[in-house]
Amino acid sequence: MTWSKVSSYSLGFNIVDKQFYFYYSLEGDSSAYQIFVNAAEQAALANMFRNEGPISFNSEGHYFVTDPERIGEGEIVSVSPS
Repeated sequence: MTWSKVSSYSLGFNIVDKQFYFYYSLEGDSSAYQIFVNAAEQAALANMFRNEGPISFNSEGHYFVTDPERIGEGEIVSVSPS
């Protein structure tokens, strides 16, 4: 299996064609990749890439995965002083 860290991503939407786009680049690779997704897939990818990380890509299975997290690990919530 070939794993690569995702170095960057972008989200897009073509208002004429009503088409969602997802772009990503991999560490050590100068190419940018584009995939066409539906609205639900775009929302899921946006949530994953914004809230989890780092993200890796498996080039054999063609899927993204987050790094492992410890069981029971909650999200860190920042509390501002009043």
